[in-house]
Amino acid sequence: MLETISAMGPMFWLILIFAAIGLAVVAERLFYYHRVNINSEDFLRGLTSLIRSGQYAEALHEARQLPGPMARVVESVLARHKLNRQELREIAMGAAELEVYRIERHVRLLQMAATVMPLLGILGTLLALMDFYESPGVIDGAAAPPAVAETIQQALLLSAIGLAFAIPAYIFYMYLASRARKIINNVERAGLECVYIISDARMNAAEGDQPAQE
Repeated sequence: MLETISAMGPMFWLILIFAAIGLAVVAERLFYYHRVNINSEDFLRGLTSLIRSGQYAEALHEARQLPGPMARVVESVLARHKLNRQELREIAMGAAELEVYRIERHVRLLQMAATVMPLLGILGTLLALMDFYESPGVIDGAAAPPAVAETIQQALLLSAIGLAFAIPAYIFYMYLASRARKIINNVERAGLECVYIISDARMNAAEGDQPAQE
């Protein structure tokens, strides 16, 4: 086994480095997405009663207690709840855009690893075969058949290893990209829902302050 790995040359180690990077990205993103996963409906339902009763300080405190991009976007809106609806909407969308980088961070790195690993495997195979056919006696047919078969097998192993690591890396990339997009949509929706809740609370308060008409 060690002889086979040694014969595959530096391309094998490059593939292994990219595979380790991809594994680290997958582990880090899965942990992050699990940590920031918040039930938006329960979160907003708890804030609604506070906002409707005018307890914005308590609602802001509740938002600050939770981790993740959704709580930060809602916090940005609550901190400026006295602004008009359009301004609050712009704040919500702007805060959500700032969270996109955090949510999608490192995911592109996984895509790069999934793309580069098979290319490195193919390049390693071609370089190994070129080096083999430049050896004395190969063109003339003087090389022993077992040596030829062993060299070709080692060269092709590079392509197989590159593909073997790239396929799960790309599958995880698609999963993480889909998960990131879902979180971004939930964050944007939560920010806008908070704006609507504040606007409705203002409208209800204004109607309650109007004197009853005879």
